[in-house]
Amino acid sequence: MCLLRGHSGFLGTALGFVAVVVLAGCSDSEARSTPPLDRATLAETGASNPTVAVSPAGLTYVAWAATEGDESNVLFSRTVADGTFSEVVRVNHIAGDAAPHAQAPAQVAAGPGDEIYVVWQNRSEAEWLDFGASDVRFSRSLDGGETWFPAVTVNDNDPSIPARNTFHDVEVADDGTIYVSWIDARVRDGFRGDYYRETGESPPVDEEPATEIRLTSSKDGGATFTPSVVLETNSCPCCRTSMATGPDGMVYVSYRKVYGDNIRDIAVVRSLDGGRTFEEPVRVHDDGWYIEGCPHAGASLAVDRDGRVHVAWFTGAQDHPGAFYAVSEDQGRSFEEPVRLTPPGAVPTTQVAVAADDAGTVWVAWEETDGAQARVALARTQNGDGLERVELGGPTGLIPAVAAANPEMALAWLDGEAVRLVRTAATE
Repeated sequence: MCLLRGHSGFLGTALGFVAVVVLAGCSDSEARSTPPLDRATLAETGASNPTVAVSPAGLTYVAWAATEGDESNVLFSRTVADGTFSEVVRVNHIAGDAAPHAQAPAQVAAGPGDEIYVVWQNRSEAEWLDFGASDVRFSRSLDGGETWFPAVTVNDNDPSIPARNTFHDVEVADDGTIYVSWIDARVRDGFRGDYYRETGESPPVDEEPATEIRLTSSKDGGATFTPSVVLETNSCPCCRTSMATGPDGMVYVSYRKVYGDNIRDIAVVRSLDGGRTFEEPVRVHDDGWYIEGCPHAGASLAVDRDGRVHVAWFTGAQDHPGAFYAVSEDQGRSFEEPVRLTPPGAVPTTQVAVAADDAGTVWVAWEETDGAQARVALARTQNGDGLERVELGGPTGLIPAVAAANPEMALAWLDGEAVRLVRTAATE
């Protein structure tokens, strides 16, 4: 058996002496085996990073953006009765209405029945914005993914003033309420546009307003959405948001917050009233990562059946870079000392994912590298016990996405331009 073990160590002046937990001595060959994994390849070429959802009935849903020539579209497939995957269908009704991005993928979520929801970004030109403008697009299927409603734009900024709205997530609460979060640049990009029209140039970075984190919700299955709520007014502009809802109806959002002079650490904010208002953000861990720019490395968030909040993230902090995982035992008011997922020492930016099912199992996925090739890693914890490495066979690839609903777990990732997936029962 391979579990996470702890030791004490010095991690630099930003942390002082703390208890650090590392995934010690855990290779795929040493990991405890799990139930047999069903493997699938859903696309061979042209794909961007996939995301997954598992329905209450145990069906696996997969969404990704695919590019052919100059056109990018959102594609979808799901498991059917015999365990195989359905024919791939296009979600967006307007051809080419998608823009692939590693930190802003097409996010898929499962409703309580046959409802499926997908959120993605598109892109439009704005001469004063280096990467153009973008909107958060939403489509729904009420028949298990066979047909899709025309997409709508979720962000509610003035459409005559182009802005970047992206780095989104979608979550469905137990009562069927749909939540969508994103990084909203309407204030910053409006300022950029005014400055450009006056001077013909881009404004100095230190004069620009910060980006916001916003959230909207729908209680009618995505037919309408509420006006967006601002959760944060000083966010890192391109590290994705992540959401989770608890068994008590709480709503949680994670993002990378800018603290002081370019310190960029992960924060979690919660709502006790269904997303109408939010409390002050809680810093998951004082990493003290100083970086003059956005690292494109958001966190991943999940809430288990007992209300524990689970967060996985990457930090490039000089004294302790790597991927970490932490748990809150008090519904997001504070977080325990982090578990290290990647070995100590300098590592490339690592993407992480976490998911919880209703049987007490939490799954954590991340990227590893041996210096030459990136591989996907997976661990699980049951009922709050230590993380246990899962045998995957060392698949190559990047950007894992994981989802779970008792008794199924699904893990998808990008292998070159191919979409790979494994799925299994979440309990032995």
